[in-house]
Amino acid sequence: MNFKKLNKLMAMMLLIAMVFTMIGCEAESDEDVLKVGMELKWPAFESTDTNGNPEGISVVIAEELGAYLGRKVEIVDLPFGSLIPALETEKIDVIIASMSITESRKEKIAFSDPYMYFKILSIVNKNSEVKTYDDIFTKEGIKFVGPKSFSTLEMAKEKANNPIILEFDDKATASLELVSGNADIFMVDAASAVSISRNYPEELMVIYDPVDVSPIGMGVRQNDTELLEQLNEFIGKRDELGVNEKIATEYDDVLNELVGKGFEFYLYEN
Repeated sequence: MNFKKLNKLMAMMLLIAMVFTMIGCEAESDEDVLKVGMELKWPAFESTDTNGNPEGISVVIAEELGAYLGRKVEIVDLPFGSLIPALETEKIDVIIASMSITESRKEKIAFSDPYMYFKILSIVNKNSEVKTYDDIFTKEGIKFVGPKSFSTLEMAKEKANNPIILEFDDKATASLELVSGNADIFMVDAASAVSISRNYPEELMVIYDPVDVSPIGMGVRQNDTELLEQLNEFIGKRDELGVNEKIATEYDDVLNELVGKGFEFYLYEN
């Protein structure tokens, strides 16, 4: 018997086995990672700390979801308007980004049960014709601004009197358009409305009458029924799992500073 040839053959077989094992482990590892899309520009829900690490209420929810599913979580920071395309092209697995459940979005993706409710307020440029809640949808030709695919812009198209819609890539650009006077109004969640207006007290004011109460859901691909079922199970067990209590402990002070309400304010529709 030629032992050299036998040894080479055995070494080659061992190498092939190792390669396939590594490929299998990598595939399993990739499958175990839950890629969660959000835009990290919305404190106290989606943002970054001083070191650039993701933080916020949605980040806590994503991490607790991963723990519940036994999957590692990777936060993928994307512009809000890119989240649904990223989901459709499988760059992410789920959207947890304070995204409102709307009929137009439901045509593209599937939503979980609501896990929060956002009261939508209006930030207005002080030089605008809009002075009161009644002005928002009755004044003609009002310029509404917001990030691309924002649900409040859809609301403006449906309810406002011949509105002008100004869409931008992110909240910061939309806010600056409002500050500069190029736009009249930015309809956004209560925490963001108060935060933005505080940064520009000379230029902006908040109309505190809510224009809407928006149900917030997690988004998945329409054919990902297994993950959708898991999301709804997790949402239904949040109190039992201590998720809401954890968020309240970590963020009630921040939310009270922003809007004068704790996390419980966001858990119920009324």
